[in-house]
Amino acid sequence: ARNVLLNVEHRLMLHFAPDLESLSLMQRVEAFKHVLATTEGMDLYRLLWMKAPSSEAWLERRSNFSRSLAVMSMVGHILGLGDRHPSNLMLHRFSG
Repeated sequence: ARNVLLNVEHRLMLHFAPDLESLSLMQRVEAFKHVLATTEGMDLYRLLWMKAPSSEAWLERRSNFSRSLAVMSMVGHILGLGDRHPSNLMLHRFSG
């Protein structure tokens, strides 16, 4: 019951559009919208909840993740960084 599939959206995108890299921008947006409509968007929530040993640990991990994401978003915006997506975000297993 604790198995949480990772990269579900990415796998669905590749299943829906195996030639994703060769598609135009608008075709990629269409594929993304299709996959977004077929998923619940609860993957990160489930991952943090199922991996936490207690509700207190979950709350601490969720808070750590939220704070660090906020800081990284601001820093990335100020520095002009791009290419932020779930496949290249780092998440610490034990602290969130």
